[in-house]
Amino acid sequence: MIRILSTTLMAITLSLGFASAAWSHAVLLGSTPAAEASLDVSPKEIVFNFNENVGPIFIKVLDRTGSEVGSPGEWRVDGNDVLMSLNDELPNGTYIATYRVISADTHPVGGSVVFAVGEAVASMDNVAAAGGETSGWVIPVAINRYIQYAAMLLAAGSALFIIAMSVPAAVQTSVYSMGRTAAVVAAVTYVLALGFGGAEMMLGGPAAIFSMAAWSQSLASTLAPSALIGIPGLLILYVAFGKGPEAKPTNLLLLGSVVSVASFLVTGHAATAAPVWLMAPVVAVHLFCAAFWIAALYPLAKTAQVAEIKEAGAVMTQFSERAVWTVGALFLSGAVITWTQVQGPQNMLSTDYGLRLTAKLVVFLSLLGLAAMNKIVLTPALEKADGAAPEKLRRSIKFEYAAMVLIIGAAVSLTLVTPPRATMDMEGGMGGMAMGGGFATTVTKGKYTADVSVDPAGTTASNMVMVTFKDDAGNPVEMVDVTISWSLPTAGLEGIDGRGEMVTPGMYHFMFDQLIIPGQWDARIDAFVDDFDKQIFRTTVPIK
Repeated sequence: MIRILSTTLMAITLSLGFASAAWSHAVLLGSTPAAEASLDVSPKEIVFNFNENVGPIFIKVLDRTGSEVGSPGEWRVDGNDVLMSLNDELPNGTYIATYRVISADTHPVGGSVVFAVGEAVASMDNVAAAGGETSGWVIPVAINRYIQYAAMLLAAGSALFIIAMSVPAAVQTSVYSMGRTAAVVAAVTYVLALGFGGAEMMLGGPAAIFSMAAWSQSLASTLAPSALIGIPGLLILYVAFGKGPEAKPTNLLLLGSVVSVASFLVTGHAATAAPVWLMAPVVAVHLFCAAFWIAALYPLAKTAQVAEIKEAGAVMTQFSERAVWTVGALFLSGAVITWTQVQGPQNMLSTDYGLRLTAKLVVFLSLLGLAAMNKIVLTPALEKADGAAPEKLRRSIKFEYAAMVLIIGAAVSLTLVTPPRATMDMEGGMGGMAMGGGFATTVTKGKYTADVSVDPAGTTASNMVMVTFKDDAGNPVEMVDVTISWSLPTAGLEGIDGRGEMVTPGMYHFMFDQLIIPGQWDARIDAFVDDFDKQIFRTTVPIK
């Protein structure tokens, strides 16, 4: 049994060799000072605004020599804002504000913003901004996460299988052994997740896992409540499995599986996505169904090997009846998660997250085909005592096993990239609608339209601008380059420029701090469809 479990975990790790080490799930919406801003006076504080609540690891302001300046005070968190006061004024010059924070799904996120005081913004290419770097702990963190997913699902699923199924005694013994081993492995990974995660958060070296700072940092993240829930749940399962099939401790097995699965609901970008009241139960259903199916593969194959043909047929029939409901719930919960995270079919093949999810769905459909063959062809053959059926069934389950390994790998890889839902938070949804009652309009130029939203369209705060380009069929259009130039003719102001950052296909994000005078501002949007086709969109925005 240990050999089976270790082979599974190794296969999952290998199947995730394509997984990226891009951990950016929290998204920076804007900052004060804004990126590329040129200020007349030194800022009193640095503010970073994110799409979700984050935990600061460090914030630094560096000059062009790479030295930390401004005599920074303690940082603080206010909602989705991270703020740090500067006790000293910054002399005229160009600076870089760099940050590293922990997103809600425990992944470190880093970046930097360049701004200037009393002069035009100069190049800061020679200054290393450490916020977005990764350390050698990225790989241990990733591998541990893979093992944690697989072992927890096997432990919880084994408990569910024992509760739901009637199988030969020899098979029951194997299931109890598999579940107990998986519970031990999973419990260890929760502890390692704290150490490895803290070391990566702190960009630590090889000895960082022994650092109190690293452990303190991880204990301040959602890794801590996940471990505080998960480890007791797995210990309950360990005790329950230890009682053996003679006792069949149904209540302990059910309690342990519920608590173990619950540990995955306090962290991760799916379970913590809005609305949490919907997503957390949906993710729980998805995990329960996946755990039951994954844990069923080995005992079903063993049943076909050791049981009489008719008895094996009866077990397969029983599993098929339960699998219909399991597959239905798995599919429906997966559909809800996909819709929430992907935010529209256009993102399935145009984003890294969507492509990984598409790969998972393709393998899942293959798995459904194998399951259908088992139900329609091989199970009836077992019931009819077809002597060739057991070997055919074991062979089919091996293919199911391989498909399930790939599905778990794809599922875990989804935690390593930013879901489109996170970037869509910038606009609060598609369609050019402004957030917080700001300003929104649509401008048409030839066969292209630009949905423009400005929030809050006021002078008292930074204005976030979102521009979404579409063709005449309503499909998103990716531009090579997008810039906005602002002017206020009545005040003689002009030359306030900004370059857009694409957050989803066709959607571009800007931040402007300079719209500080009320009036009818003219906005010119230059969009390069390609190197030879530039479309110019013009509109007027009332800034109050």
